[in-house]
Amino acid sequence: MSKILDIPIGRPYRHRMEIDERIPMNTSERAAWIALVLTPVTVAGYLVVVVPQLAGTAVGEIGWQVPMLWSMGINFVGTIVVTILVTIVAGIGAGLRHQELETGTDERDRGIDRLGGRVALGISAAGLLAVLVLAMIEVDVFWIGNAAFLIGAIGATAGAIAQVGAYRGVLRG
Repeated sequence: MSKILDIPIGRPYRHRMEIDERIPMNTSERAAWIALVLTPVTVAGYLVVVVPQLAGTAVGEIGWQVPMLWSMGINFVGTIVVTILVTIVAGIGAGLRHQELETGTDERDRGIDRLGGRVALGISAAGLLAVLVLAMIEVDVFWIGNAAFLIGAIGATAGAIAQVGAYRGVLRG
């Protein structure tokens, strides 16, 4: 039991599991894994587009807004679409194995979601202090926007790591 959440977090002690004993992933855990992969990938895509411009263009003239919006949009919509597709494939796989697909959430899932949200929010809130400092010292809006974007992505990734860790039994209460 987690003393903070007052709910069980993590999987019970795992001995060598046979294929029939594996604990299947539920929809919330699949969504956490997808966010864990997709967020860094979309940020990397953004950086691939924007960072090379730093070499030959003045910071104030770099076109960073549209690539950032595309990155955020692809991440947001991609997470939803990929989660739906993966859930469909998991449902088909469960049907072929004559098993039921776990799609509901319970108190443990809600606690793990809250844990991930707290981690993401904590990192983002602390990082936004740095963004405020950048605004106070009046640096170019390019640096302020990119700092906010990267801090948000780091927070979201850390939150997904916390969720996956809790689901996989790495983080225990």
